[in-house]
Amino acid sequence: MRPTNVYVALTVALAVSAQTPAPTPPATTSDDCPAAANATAHFLGSAAFAVHAPRGKLSLVPVDDEAARERGLMCVVRIPPGKGMIFVFAPPDRPQSFWMKNTLVALDMVFVDAAGTVTAVAPRVPPTPNGTPDYAVARRSGYGQFVIELGAGDAARHGIVRGTKLAPPALTAQP
Repeated sequence: MRPTNVYVALTVALAVSAQTPAPTPPATTSDDCPAAANATAHFLGSAAFAVHAPRGKLSLVPVDDEAARERGLMCVVRIPPGKGMIFVFAPPDRPQSFWMKNTLVALDMVFVDAAGTVTAVAPRVPPTPNGTPDYAVARRSGYGQFVIELGAGDAARHGIVRGTKLAPPALTAQP
């Protein structure tokens, strides 16, 4: 191969690899999640509503009370593309912090203010492998009234970046 062809081939390979999303890590396990299949079935069967993103529609399960916010996607082993949870907080527009204990799949976290503007995206938050000490569990923070959790890579696939406008339905946080 001539040097020019090698340069072209290398340039094309680098361009393609830069556009290919990083692989999603496989689901992990946790001794604290003996019924992960039940948790997944419950999540997949929950009533959801649609939120339109720049490149498609998201089906989001509302999480509006303290117990459900604490549980979130813990012990869930599969999140279908375009499906996720939307956490609702009161008062609106304040710092939000998440600790990903017993989160068995990699997630994208999207922080959204009360006006529907994405304030931050935490892509590909890693799952928590069994035996991870508490100090090493992934933590992510942002600002807003809502936090959307999607399967890893879904925010990018749906064109969601900081500044994106979403229209979450009128939701109220419960105590």
